[in-house]
Amino acid sequence: MDAQVIGPEVAGVPQLFDLPTIERWLISHVAALIEDDPLTIDITLPFSAYALDSVATAGLTADLEDWLGRDLPATLIWDYPSIELLARYLALRDAA
Repeated sequence: MDAQVIGPEVAGVPQLFDLPTIERWLISHVAALIEDDPLTIDITLPFSAYALDSVATAGLTADLEDWLGRDLPATLIWDYPSIELLARYLALRDAA
């Protein structure tokens, strides 16, 4: 089994991603958005600490939707305002 994915990959069924995989993706994506080293990203800080405006957070949500293969609420970043909280929510949502 792929270490990044929980469960089989079946056509038409979304893949289920585990917490570390989601965190790594978010860290990498935020680092790319702010053009900084991923090692500088603190997952407990709010997205606003990285000066991500509403356009950037909307883009982050859209990219996350593409990566996960499912729709996400437009308020996702506001509801879960840090990498830690967002990744935990997404991983628990997949596990349910």
